[in-house]
Amino acid sequence: EGEQPEQIKESEQVRVIESVSEDGKPKKKKIRTRVIKKIKGDKQEVTKIETVEDDDKQPETTVTVEEVPVEEEQPEQIKESEEVRVIESISEDGKPKKKKIRTR
Repeated sequence: EGEQPEQIKESEQVRVIESVSEDGKPKKKKIRTRVIKKIKGDKQEVTKIETVEDDDKQPETTVTVEEVPVEEEQPEQIKESEEVRVIESISEDGKPKKKKIRTR
């Protein structure tokens, strides 16, 4: 009678990493991440399903379930996002250099 309806939010992200193995063969690694958020009453259940597929191996799946209390969302006036990129390179004298680029 007094139960609140269950809200479900689902998102999926697929990353493909291509690399070259030591013997010169191209390898592909596919990482699929699904996040399912269920909100029921004052609790939120977050389920993360991560599947890693390598060319020569069986797919490996990891499932993580967290249950956390739902915090009331307050509207934000200013939303600041910051992106930090790190560029690694090797200088002419053979020393590795790191360069950080911060974007706001």
